Amino acid sequence: MNMEEEILKILSKKEMRVEELKEKIKDEKINLVLKEMEDSGLIFLKKNQSYSITLLGKILALGLKEVYEDIVEKKDLFDFFRTRIPSAIPDELLAKFKTCKDFQILGKPDLVDKYKGITNKAISMQPSAEKDMCISAPVVFKPSLLHAMAILKKKPRIRLILLGKEYETNKTLMDVSGKLINMEIKLIEEKYHYMGLQYVDDISCFFGFRDLDDKPGWDAIIYTENKECIEWVKENFDYMWDKFARKP
Repeated sequence: MNMEEEILKILSKKEMRVEELKEKIKDEKINLVLKEMEDSGLIFLKKNQSYSITLLGKILALGLKEVYEDIVEKKDLFDFFRTRIPSAIPDELLAKFKTCKDFQILGKPDLVDKYKGITNKAISMQPSAEKDMCISAPVVFKPSLLHAMAILKKKPRIRLILLGKEYETNKTLMDVSGKLINMEIKLIEEKYHYMGLQYVDDISCFFGFRDLDDKPGWDAIIYTENKECIEWVKENFDYMWDKFARKP
């Protein structure tokens, strides 16, 4: 195991200050290697002066070399994964992650347009069919969207994960939504809300991770229509729903 691999293994378990790392790795080149790893997007220095692993670094630490290579070959993917953290995502789920050729990195303006498009597409397709929607993102429901869902012959089945403060702010809208559509809500603590996402049947999804400041990284997300990736996103939603979320 080389020094980079050793550092990734250590930081995969917990963040550490450089002095602590030097106690575990007795090599005079450690400062140079840390700087190289930081420049490569594998680790980052937090405001408390502790080194922590990025999502890109975690992917490499788990031995997902093909995934890592796919990411670093594409600048938009590289910039995305080097600025996100693994947070509370379990290793066994992250180990299943694969990149897809249709990945699109969307910023906020593009996300708004894309969200409208895929939601309208989901509602307009087979209006009498049941839909399965999973949402773990800032509140996206608007009165016009609720009306469109309410007139469907068969109401979509919606599972929604919210932070407590989001729920309290939008409680009236949530109560009305519950009467119009088939929706179940659960609340989650922010530290466990490791992925924001929207899943619509097996049609499409978008998802994002927490940023380097451990804040929801909604400034950029990934959009995909790849079936395998969509299933992986839904598996993460189910994990947060079952493991971390609770009823209001």
